[in-house]
Amino acid sequence: MSTITHELDRIAITVKSHMLLRQLLKENPTLEEIMRNARNETEALIGVRNWVLDKIKKNEDAHNFYKRETHGRVAFEKLTWKDFAAIRILDYIDNAGREFEDQNLRGEIAKSNPIQLIWLAVTHGTGGAKPYFFKDMLMLFRQFTGVYKRNIPPQEKVEEWMDRWCSGLDPRIIKLREENRERILKIIISKIDKGEISDTKFYFSTGISQEQKYLKTLDWWDDRLFHLHFAVRSPDLLNELLDNSLDPDTMKILYKAEAKGIPFFVNPYYLSLLHVRVPYFAIGADLAIRHYVIYSQQLVDEYGNIVAWEKEDKVKPGEPNAAGWYLPNEHNIHRRYPEVAILIPDTMGRACGGLCASCQRMYDFQRGNLNFNLDKLKPRKTWDEKLETLLDYFENDSQLRDILITGGDALMSSDKSLEKILDKIYRMAANKVEANKKKPIGEKYAHFLRIRLGSRLPVYLPQ
Repeated sequence: MSTITHELDRIAITVKSHMLLRQLLKENPTLEEIMRNARNETEALIGVRNWVLDKIKKNEDAHNFYKRETHGRVAFEKLTWKDFAAIRILDYIDNAGREFEDQNLRGEIAKSNPIQLIWLAVTHGTGGAKPYFFKDMLMLFRQFTGVYKRNIPPQEKVEEWMDRWCSGLDPRIIKLREENRERILKIIISKIDKGEISDTKFYFSTGISQEQKYLKTLDWWDDRLFHLHFAVRSPDLLNELLDNSLDPDTMKILYKAEAKGIPFFVNPYYLSLLHVRVPYFAIGADLAIRHYVIYSQQLVDEYGNIVAWEKEDKVKPGEPNAAGWYLPNEHNIHRRYPEVAILIPDTMGRACGGLCASCQRMYDFQRGNLNFNLDKLKPRKTWDEKLETLLDYFENDSQLRDILITGGDALMSSDKSLEKILDKIYRMAANKVEANKKKPIGEKYAHFLRIRLGSRLPVYLPQ
């Protein structure tokens, strides 16, 4: 839990924070005793640490895991729900006072010390911690004491939750989406007839009727390239294809997004999944899809200031990233964990079937490394040489077992590009196996276990 470093002892907490703090102390008399008897934050830290350590030592597996004497999945599976809470509390204490650049607050310095915030609140009514901090602490200590138990819902309950919303296989939803498709295609036909949009692959022969044009566009609908070529790239066209159903406040946000340079890219198929005429049985049923397409005011406000949403993705040549990894470059490989690396090829895979409003690589669109200029995303002549350098990095790493090819979207790459990448990765992995045969025990490198393709195309562009 982090808070911005100010003179915390001068910042009073709110009434709601006081109420949650009172509940926290009432449920945890040992914690209250430690806080009220501590003369300073150091004594508070030591007191809480000793209390939690006494508890965790009763479970040897948990204590060894906390001390890092055991690790891995087998050791992790032996931990209980209460152990997780104890280790989290001890981790907070072990890292008390550490400062970080908070990328969600545009680089402001944040200080991690939740026990200090509780002590300041108890002793002085200060510390500035917000109600959500105390709510988090309340749930954490309930987990630690066993009051809050983890209950995994049974399959029946999950299905009950899912059944609150209409399935895409519901005949009524299918009918709505067919109506949407018809409306979208008729608007596209009109724009082609008026010369407002044109395409060398998708056009009408001279003299054909409107009915023939519609039947032709129905055939186009099953062609993935049609959806990419006629993707929506502006708020006005988005609203028009949605039968002008977007309200003025939403349009105002979308115009601001366009002015700020946030790309729009919504293919006609995905747009047909959004409801325009919303009957009683489908109210809210398209919100999960709609929120991928319609930008929020928060995104508009933040665009231009977004940095890598994971600090490990910030890479400078010749320097380790936040996780300590030296990477060949800042664009093609991302790495946070010892066994897994992300590969983003210099291919059409840098684009997607549509841009999600919540895209975790929005910062890459912001700086122009990712885009929807499809003609310019074809592999450059230098890509083959660069790929060899990246594969050398993978082959000479002792811990990697898993490569995730993503983008963008891995399946946006042409079959030829993807085949070349996968063939070369396979040969690199095979070389690693052969090289290991000559290495002595204790010096062998990890073998690759899987190569994954990160894609949303089965949902965004099933064609």
